[in-house]
Amino acid sequence: MNKKARNTWVKPLSTGSGPRYLQIADLIAKSIQSGQLHAGDQVPSQRWLAAELQVDLTTVTRAYAEARDRGLIASFGGRGSFVLGDAGPTGPHQVDLAMNTPPQPADGSMVARIQAGLQDVLARQSIDVLSRYPGNASSASAVQAARAWLRPALGDVAGQQLLLSEGAQAALFAILLSTTRPGQTVLCEKLTYPGFLQAARQLGLQVIGLDIDDDGVMPDAIEHAHRSSRAQLLYLNPTLHNPTTRTMPENRRQQIASTLARLGMTLIEDDPYRFLLNDVPPPIAALNGGVQTYYLASLSKCLSPALRTAFVLPPRGDDGGPLLEALRGVSMGGSPLLGALVEYWIRSGGARQLVQEIQREARARQTLARSLLPAQSQAHPTGIHVWMPLPTHWNQHSFAHALDGAGVSVACAQSFSLEPVMEDAVRISLGGARDQAELAQALRAVAMLIAQKPRRGVHAIV
Repeated sequence: MNKKARNTWVKPLSTGSGPRYLQIADLIAKSIQSGQLHAGDQVPSQRWLAAELQVDLTTVTRAYAEARDRGLIASFGGRGSFVLGDAGPTGPHQVDLAMNTPPQPADGSMVARIQAGLQDVLARQSIDVLSRYPGNASSASAVQAARAWLRPALGDVAGQQLLLSEGAQAALFAILLSTTRPGQTVLCEKLTYPGFLQAARQLGLQVIGLDIDDDGVMPDAIEHAHRSSRAQLLYLNPTLHNPTTRTMPENRRQQIASTLARLGMTLIEDDPYRFLLNDVPPPIAALNGGVQTYYLASLSKCLSPALRTAFVLPPRGDDGGPLLEALRGVSMGGSPLLGALVEYWIRSGGARQLVQEIQREARARQTLARSLLPAQSQAHPTGIHVWMPLPTHWNQHSFAHALDGAGVSVACAQSFSLEPVMEDAVRISLGGARDQAELAQALRAVAMLIAQKPRRGVHAIV
């Protein structure tokens, strides 16, 4: 709950130090910077401050408007004005809630974990070996570790080809590059991962967005789009969907697997968030063995983006040759040093332990988000993002712009869509804040802004 700030920060104005309304706005900014005012503090009413500083009410009104324009405060009719955040020398400190990254363990141990892992790797392998460009295929040892990592999701895949990639985006681009030609059509959900849309556009592909319901993409929509466009490739993110946070239930996964098998279509199943959840259905790739699936699992969303490692399982019977050539064309292979660190963490059990700690931190941050954000917000208890529909008085772009002025970045719904979206919403990524205290400050800014109606400028009519 917002506390009413003590008014000890209020100081007399100086003659000859510039317009009085700017002095008041500067006083608010300096008080935030010095810690006398904090996010959520209520500043005094305009009438009280005018009387205290012995200025007219219009001066204070202009001062509060200036403070709002700087992103220092937000005002609510009937409730007063409240501090939004810390204004640094060049404006508010920016908290990035737009990029979807996992929160790091609350104990700050990530640096120590990386240092210890690298020390172990360097004790076992020569830096000369780890500095070379990788060969034509991933090492058997690294692939074996990757199979162990994927076993809880896919079971034993010992008889299938498995490739390592320098991140999921490189793998996704390589899959499209090796399976499509410019001008062909690919399918995805109407709201989907922006990286897929970017890769498809750069490769000259036509993309059709499919209708969804509460369980995800509808099988009838897949069949209709396939028959009208002859599309052979479908991209899905069925677990902790980005951006809506929904997880497709098993019966819908079965229906999709059956539909794709009957139509002879190929699936790209992007599964970066699976290991953050303990109650997730099996991947579509593990259902109905006849489905041709490229299964993609990244470590960036469940461990750390610093690892830049993803695992790709091609369809059964595919030797992975064209995909491997495409991967080499995209990135010339990953870093052997990072690959060795990933392998060490998997084999030592450190990766599983780290996931559990990230889950605990994600759960704490989601609890914080539920306490501060509107009830209509959608999220999973251990997910790393929130999908927040906006009230009718806010447009997603004006909301994000206003919030950016308050020092908080979020992602607009339009970033995830091929077409203009019908519902204004934003995705809020909880891992970007340095700690829970910074996240709480940022989410309070979100909550206060969403309750505030946007200011409408005065436009000339000619």
